[in-house]
Amino acid sequence: MHVKSTRLYALDNLKWFVIWLMVVFHAAMCYMAFAPEWWYVVDDADPQFSATVFVCWADIFIMPVMFFVSGYFGLMSLSKHGVKNFWRGKFVRIILPWLIGSIFVAPPVTYMILASRHAQIPFWEFYTTLFWGVFYQQAQYWYLGALTALYALLMWVCDLFPKFLTRVQSSPTVKFFAVIFVVSAVTVALISAHMPPDTWKFFGYVLVLQPVRIPTYIAIFFAGAKAWRQGWFVEGGYVPKLWNWGIAFVLSGGLYILQRFGFVFAQFGDVEKVWLNAICQAAFTVASVFFMTGFFRRKLNFTSPLLENLSATSYAVYWLHMPILFFVAWAFTFVTVCVWLKYFAVCALALTLCFVLARAVFVTFL
Repeated sequence: MHVKSTRLYALDNLKWFVIWLMVVFHAAMCYMAFAPEWWYVVDDADPQFSATVFVCWADIFIMPVMFFVSGYFGLMSLSKHGVKNFWRGKFVRIILPWLIGSIFVAPPVTYMILASRHAQIPFWEFYTTLFWGVFYQQAQYWYLGALTALYALLMWVCDLFPKFLTRVQSSPTVKFFAVIFVVSAVTVALISAHMPPDTWKFFGYVLVLQPVRIPTYIAIFFAGAKAWRQGWFVEGGYVPKLWNWGIAFVLSGGLYILQRFGFVFAQFGDVEKVWLNAICQAAFTVASVFFMTGFFRRKLNFTSPLLENLSATSYAVYWLHMPILFFVAWAFTFVTVCVWLKYFAVCALALTLCFVLARAVFVTFL
């Protein structure tokens, strides 16, 4: 039996759902056809094209949804607590876990790229040489670094425009959605023309980001902040219409996948393909964020003991999942069973371990 209240549970439920989907998404990359050469664990016994389709589909909206929710709650927290208390809380919950994860957990996770391929190099030698060169990364903790930078940018914007902290309930205009779409499409196209879309870059060992997606994430984050300012999702506030955004979600997602794998527009040149990909990606990104937020607000704005546990542990599951997931996936490379049975077993075991450990230890700290 679920419990209703005036609390906005929809975004809490959306957050844990997207984080659990992220674990399933990362697991699928171990079994996809055409997996990235650098991916941590690749089980190449029976690579699946269907897993590739799922990965390309989910990859477009998982992080934008997370940045939107972070922007919504970020401005809410800044308005409620003030700058000093805001940063005190973010240091404990975001910055410290980011530093600990990047320094102590990301290196052994990255080492699995070599260990899972039986490379003969001791971990300490890897850590003191290769990791700080071409192998440098922050695993999943890059998101926490990006959030820290976005919170600093949000604070700067609020300092320049203090009225941004004042809540004024209103509905978004068509221009609001159009600006997000145009910013995403144009920047994805322009940057993709100079580097592969999935390229990762690190900036002074501080931020690890995909340049092609940086402007989209910034736009979506501030869209979330503006959504809080305009009173979205609260009683009487704006909620995206399910039918409109649902149709856009299905159509844009299907079109993105079709063009992604060359089933349409194959006759176009390279420049035209870059722009078509950018337009399809931007449309799917925008449709996904507002369909999913609208769906959860209308259908899942309640809680229950199970949902409370899932919400309370979601951040810890996110923080824990890569080392646990890839160790499990690596162990299963030595098991000869149907690839889908293996995939579902890896997902179930990894999620169970993350959830249990989060409940037992980490939820108190994260």
